[in-house]
Amino acid sequence: MNGKIKLAALALVLSTLAASGFYWAWNTGDRPLQLPGTVETQEVRLSSRMGGRIKQVGVREGDLVQPGQVLVRLEMPELEAQREQTVAKLYAAEALLEKVRNGARSEERESAQAALQAAEARVQRLKAGFRVEEIEQAKHELDMWTAELVRAQQELEREKSLYPHSTSKAQLDLANANQRRLQGQVQATQARLKLLQAGSRVEDIAEFAAEAARMRANYQLLEAGSRSEDIREAEARVAELQGKLRELDANLKELVVVAPEPAVVEVLPVRPGDVVAPNQPVARVLRADDLWVKAYVSEVDLGKIRLNQAVELTVDAYPQKRFQGVIAHIAAVSEFTPRNVQSVDERRHQVFGIKVRVADPQGVFKSGMAATVYVPVH
Repeated sequence: MNGKIKLAALALVLSTLAASGFYWAWNTGDRPLQLPGTVETQEVRLSSRMGGRIKQVGVREGDLVQPGQVLVRLEMPELEAQREQTVAKLYAAEALLEKVRNGARSEERESAQAALQAAEARVQRLKAGFRVEEIEQAKHELDMWTAELVRAQQELEREKSLYPHSTSKAQLDLANANQRRLQGQVQATQARLKLLQAGSRVEDIAEFAAEAARMRANYQLLEAGSRSEDIREAEARVAELQGKLRELDANLKELVVVAPEPAVVEVLPVRPGDVVAPNQPVARVLRADDLWVKAYVSEVDLGKIRLNQAVELTVDAYPQKRFQGVIAHIAAVSEFTPRNVQSVDERRHQVFGIKVRVADPQGVFKSGMAATVYVPVH
């Protein structure tokens, strides 16, 4: 009987020890760390660098938006008009650049060459003087008019001898006028003959030679093409307008405010018809991919966590649902440290902040929510 009692007592002691060992192992080795924390999100204020009148609001507060989704659309008609003007100026500048690069047309060069040849021919004609045939013709005309003058003088002498007996005063006057007319014709023919014999005036030759030189320079200018300075100036004008057009396109792009990444629309303070200034926020969003839980771990438990360690989280709103997270940051400086840290218990008050990044495609997490981080310990 005493032996049975001893065996029962021994079994009770062994079971007690085994239970105590199991509890100790579970409490210190396998039980995950429970770290209280708070949900934090990165807030982004979206705005337009141009400003303008609100034309369209494409989302509502609380919506989960995707990258590139239009949130707010503004309008600025004067900016679009400036773009149209710049496009027209760019077309004109490009046409001018093409013109100076191509130089003169073949028809223009041929016309300038013909004008040069005509001017040179005039100079040669003036230098050569009048033709022999023209001079001979003038001599014959002089002889003819001289003979006519001699006959008129004889007729005048005859009328004088007959006046007043056989002729009248009228006939005498007519003979006298005819003589003077022929005398003037002879003098004019003599002057024309002298002019033909003398040739062209020096001043006329110099004038037409200068005109020929001008035609030659104009032809050479067309043959040489456009100056390199003119081409570079035209290229610079085109580049300037292209840059202006890119600037206007960038400003027009600013009239559409889009989501830069997955985010939750937190505040949307504008409505269609509102006028906003440049850089004035038109929407405040929370980055969906930049969500984390800020928690603190005691200094004595710091060795149980590591970067990129997978953890689980819960929030009070969904106590039965576990979310997956990763430790993304461990603070290098402790917080809440007392002046004198001596005992082990006091060291527990020395904590280090950690950040646990968590994915939230359903939009469950809200900034400021209380959360609990479960860190597995092995």
